[in-house]
Amino acid sequence: MDFKRSLIKIFLSILLLWSISLFSQNNTQKIDELIDNANQLYLDGRTDAVLNISKKIIAESENLKYDKGLSYGYYYLASYYYDNAEFKESIHHAKKAQKYGKYLAKDKTQSARISALLGGNYLLLELYTLSSKNYKKTLNILDSKTKKNTTDSLTQSAVYSNLSYLFQNINMPDSMYFYLKKEKTILKKVKFKNAYIENGCSCLGFGNYHLNQNKIDSAQYYYNKSLGFFNGKKHPCKIESLIGLGNLHTHEKDYEKAHYYYSNALNSFEQNNFPDIQSELFKKISELYISQGNATEAKHYQDLYLQAHNKLDAQKKKERDFVLNEVMKEEKAQHQNEVKKNQKMTWLIVSLLVLITVFIIYLLQKSKTKNQKALEITKQLQSEKAINEKEKDTLKLQLSEAFEEVRKLAKENSPDFFIRFQEVYPHFRVKMLEINSQFKVSELTFAAYIYLGFNTKEIADYTFKAVKTIENNRYNFRKKLRISPEKDLQIWLRNYIDSE
Repeated sequence: MDFKRSLIKIFLSILLLWSISLFSQNNTQKIDELIDNANQLYLDGRTDAVLNISKKIIAESENLKYDKGLSYGYYYLASYYYDNAEFKESIHHAKKAQKYGKYLAKDKTQSARISALLGGNYLLLELYTLSSKNYKKTLNILDSKTKKNTTDSLTQSAVYSNLSYLFQNINMPDSMYFYLKKEKTILKKVKFKNAYIENGCSCLGFGNYHLNQNKIDSAQYYYNKSLGFFNGKKHPCKIESLIGLGNLHTHEKDYEKAHYYYSNALNSFEQNNFPDIQSELFKKISELYISQGNATEAKHYQDLYLQAHNKLDAQKKKERDFVLNEVMKEEKAQHQNEVKKNQKMTWLIVSLLVLITVFIIYLLQKSKTKNQKALEITKQLQSEKAINEKEKDTLKLQLSEAFEEVRKLAKENSPDFFIRFQEVYPHFRVKMLEINSQFKVSELTFAAYIYLGFNTKEIADYTFKAVKTIENNRYNFRKKLRISPEKDLQIWLRNYIDSE
């Protein structure tokens, strides 16, 4: 009888565990379906629906502690805020999506998409160094995959597209065209119906490039090709292609067609969507009316532009400063952790050296040939000193090469300049932050130019700014450092940074 009861208990326990497992599996399948729906809604440009479904994915995933659902939920929530130019919120949720490292180690596709989204946020905030850093991380993640899927290829193409936009913003058309061609090469290999976004945005990039080069026919061809991909669809690239055609016809003084395309662009906006694009459109319409001599309408759209631009500019500045402060805090925390690790390692090495020294003394005291062993130790130390001197010479040569590399990046105004500068002079940021922990990345970058020995005119030439602007930057920087005018700023920086 007891045996039968035991069998029944075992059977019921197995049945209960099986039911729980089946229930959990069914729920995760439902979340996976929601993720697929969110992706399709995002592709269709239905941003409000993306917001609601993202919150639902997060809520249901939290109950099940489902890392995949949480990572995707926060990713699509970050994508929603990105489309609405709420960059601080987008970055915040993208970093939340990035926290599920154990899951993302298996899903490199999702990991790459999150880094690319962060790069896009930094790009629109004009934080080009951070943007470039995240795009490089995206490409490295994708390169680590032995076999890329369609989503990987689309992510890679989007990164090249945004890098082309980055170089357009810093007036480097050759680099812009280089990345546009890399993007086009990838898209030619992708056979996927939803690649209309990437293809449409790629054509927009080529249209902008040719318009800037004053190649009107080529620009018109690519803008129209872009609109063909977005037929019946909603996307910011579609709106920008319409604006591009409006700009093109304004340039050609075909004002009727310009109005037609600007009006279509204006009617494509939904509430609060893409405010940065909308602001630029108001400006273009105002300029069009000025060209036609219609001062009343020109003022109306100028007022709309100023209202939208000032609001967006204030928001961007606030969010840019917030993001930079957060990055500085993260780097400071990382530096403090490294200092603590180094301190522990130093104590360990010192303790080990003490033990070794005691052991050597003990051996010397017991040895009958103390003088001979002391002589051997002296020879060994001399040999090590010679090796150290040789290593120092090698290090000096490496530093000289690195110095020239950093100067070259500075002269090219490369987005990688300050990243590489910090690798060569890792103590620079730390010592500068000891003076003033509120220094912005732009100020530290400016200080790096001075530290490398560039004069005012050179800095102005390399960064494409007016000499007067650089002089003002020098003056404001001196004030923050509290350095008197008679002191040479570069010599002061060198002495301070290179001092022990």
